[in-house]
Amino acid sequence: MIKWPWGKKSGHAPTRSEKNELVRVQLRKHGDDGKKARHVIHFAYPVEGSNAQPKADVKLSLSDLDVRFTETDDSDGIVFEHEREVASAGFDDLTADLLERFSKAGWHYDGWECAVETGD
Repeated sequence: MIKWPWGKKSGHAPTRSEKNELVRVQLRKHGDDGKKARHVIHFAYPVEGSNAQPKADVKLSLSDLDVRFTETDDSDGIVFEHEREVASAGFDDLTADLLERFSKAGWHYDGWECAVETGD
């Protein structure tokens, strides 16, 4: 489990890059520097009580990304995946872009997960 170093009382809202770094710290503990391409899964959910855009419209808005949608039709969330590294500033830029896109659509970008890649 990843423990946030920022408490609710700290007043610090972690950036997407800082959240990504917490996952990368866990990868490094297993000998993975994040530089190898691997299977990455992203998650997003409509914000309750908001005027969230329909799921189909949100998925269409991501059509410029090279991703596969993998959630089931009976889920209210969106799950998509792709192959890439997770160590670069480019990956941080991608997740910041996803956060902004989902937020504008009334959705919550919940982050990502990936397998550990050690080269073995």
